[in-house]
Amino acid sequence: MFRILLFLCLASRLPAIEIAGSDILKETLQDIEKLPGAPKASFNGTMPARRALLEDRASIGILFLKENEEDPKPAKGNLFNRYLLANAAAALIVHKENQLTQINLEGLKGIFSKSARYPATNWNDLPGASQSEIISPIIYSPPDSFVQEFFMGLVMNGDEFRTNVKQRLEHITIQENIESRFGIAVIMPVQIPTAGRVMAIADGRPGRSAVAYLPNEMNIYNGDYPLRLPLYIYVRSDKEKELGKILTWLLSDEVAERIAVQGLYPAPKAIRARLSQRLDR
Repeated sequence: MFRILLFLCLASRLPAIEIAGSDILKETLQDIEKLPGAPKASFNGTMPARRALLEDRASIGILFLKENEEDPKPAKGNLFNRYLLANAAAALIVHKENQLTQINLEGLKGIFSKSARYPATNWNDLPGASQSEIISPIIYSPPDSFVQEFFMGLVMNGDEFRTNVKQRLEHITIQENIESRFGIAVIMPVQIPTAGRVMAIADGRPGRSAVAYLPNEMNIYNGDYPLRLPLYIYVRSDKEKELGKILTWLLSDEVAERIAVQGLYPAPKAIRARLSQRLDR
């Protein structure tokens, strides 16, 4: 009985958090509390944010939603509205004269994953390839980006990288490799300019689309491009009007520019503008 009372006492002292979110946003949105009327914010990770929403300690949650993962559950009697803030998205960059036009997630796993069912060490190992060239795989995940984490989760199912995958090269070295090495295969943020060619990617898993898409703004937003992970804003429907200015700021060009620096791909400007107009009503 004493333990139960102690737990209830401690739980009642948990700080009220109006905004909770992924820790990757801690630096990007650190000044959100400086906005007029802004409540307390805590960016300690997705799981703490989910818990804060469930326990009714947060009215806004900003978190990534993994594939096949359920939306966070609200406290009893509450409802959430959901808005897409951005996507973590990565591109596959190859030498501009590479003849392969597309690849699927299984092919990417073959190139990068240690325990791939269909390992690919030569471009000829991939369907549709017609050239014999050793693949030189690189993953470039700049500081504060989310590329490596979500690539390992989505494509590799948490597996380790193959020993030949280079992970700690400087950007300038990678660009030199893209220009000079025919067998190069680089996973990197979509927004970074490159001298190589961006390859179209298909999902290709059973029951999924076999159509390959390039990582342009609308393909990423619509979810047609498979190498992406959505970042959503969840807001309690009964608090949406009260927190409207905070939500409008989160959907602003200013925040879009900030999160783009992290390698995230903001929702299209027209979509954000339409959502902001809705919130201003």
